[in-house]
Amino acid sequence: MPSRDERRRHYDTFVDHVRILCRTPRIRRALEEGHGRPVKQCRRMDPYLIKPSAGYGARRAHYTTASLIALERPATDWTGAPPSDQLPQQSSPDPLPSAPSPVADWARRPTLGRTLARAAHAHPHAAPGLQRELEVMGVLSADLLHGRLPHTVRRLLHLGAVCDFAVLLEDLAQWDFDPLDVAGRWRHDFFLTVPDTLLEL
Repeated sequence: MPSRDERRRHYDTFVDHVRILCRTPRIRRALEEGHGRPVKQCRRMDPYLIKPSAGYGARRAHYTTASLIALERPATDWTGAPPSDQLPQQSSPDPLPSAPSPVADWARRPTLGRTLARAAHAHPHAAPGLQRELEVMGVLSADLLHGRLPHTVRRLLHLGAVCDFAVLLEDLAQWDFDPLDVAGRWRHDFFLTVPDTLLEL
């Protein structure tokens, strides 16, 4: 069984691999079909994801994460060279580095809760809705959470937020075993990061 650090290196490698796959529009479309679906309904994704996810379990978490990465626009200029303005900049009290930190710094990388808080800080008008989104996701079963995440990620990307999909992949892999722990960390990171003036009490 892979160690925690081996799994985390795998999660980073998997995300990089999917972003390369998404440079091909046909493959991107195949990956997008996995939004909210169980793995058995994602046969078009199998040729691209079975090998990269083998040996690490949590197959649905991998497939869902790949479908969410496919939502990024633009992921590339379709020639293989990422554009210089690939990810929009945003005002944030805790800016995201341009590339993921090493596995040793994993705990400092943003969970979905912190990403929601950063989006709320950058777009105060959206803060109440983002807080409600956090509250709703925290009580969902795995099936319902996987089905809701495309909506959440689309909203974050529309607001210019940057998601750390490797960290999200680890959290989704753990959701089946301890959803309260994952949801609790998301809440902790959200309320620790968001300004008090934006909270909906």
